[in-house]
Amino acid sequence: MQEAHLLEAILLVNPGIDDAVGGLERLQRVKDSGPNPAYCDEKLTLFEVHRALLDDDFCNKVEGIELRDEARFAKRHREHEKRALDEVQVYQDVKAMQENRRVEGRAPMVRFPGIAEQQVWEQQCPKPPMDPWDETQHRKGEPG
Repeated sequence: MQEAHLLEAILLVNPGIDDAVGGLERLQRVKDSGPNPAYCDEKLTLFEVHRALLDDDFCNKVEGIELRDEARFAKRHREHEKRALDEVQVYQDVKAMQENRRVEGRAPMVRFPGIAEQQVWEQQCPKPPMDPWDETQHRKGEPG
């Protein structure tokens, strides 16, 4: 929220400087009673220098705030990813849900076969042989 205040300040300062520059330019156009043209030109240049310095300072502050926010939100996002994508945690959550169903006397929704059962299943249902001409079956990094 702090950057919103800085951006609002930039929006207030720049039109004020524009008004001052416009006023000086108008004074320059007045014949005979206007200030010395060299003096006005110097002041116009000073206004623009100060505007540039103020804008630079404001923008640097906003950039610093944005970089801190990006780092903070990236850290929070990584924490969310860790929770959401942790395969071990997913396995443990499903196992706990299944245990609750067992305690309640309901049938399991998912069954986790043991190593022996897995080996028997793999023997009964072997993987189909790969067609060497079918590029959709090739994985990245494998020759062929």
